[in-house]
Amino acid sequence: MDRDIALWKEEISIIRVEILFYKRMLTSSVFKILNFNPQKKEDLIKDLTNVKEINESYYRQLTDFLNKLDMIKECDDVQCETFYLNNHTKFRKEIESHFSAYRYYKKNVILFFESHLEDKI
Repeated sequence: MDRDIALWKEEISIIRVEILFYKRMLTSSVFKILNFNPQKKEDLIKDLTNVKEINESYYRQLTDFLNKLDMIKECDDVQCETFYLNNHTKFRKEIESHFSAYRYYKKNVILFFESHLEDKI
């Protein structure tokens, strides 16, 4: 469990940095001089804001999960431990689904950058 949690924290942190980078790219002077659909850019910025909110929600859920997981130390039977392990498994499915959806989204953002910068560089 500790390994999963460490990886989840790292992934959430990386997503935070990437979202900030993408937003800065979209609002940079480079993209101001390029000729492309401004609505598409605004949609991407809006999507990035939504993705950021979802990621922050998972950060808060992970923090809550960690606080609840501390209670496993007080378990004195298998049924109690099973309860926490089942919660861990459920949370793993949810957060890994978020990471998978983010990777798909990130691929589309990178392809957007690539298609608009390809001829300009």
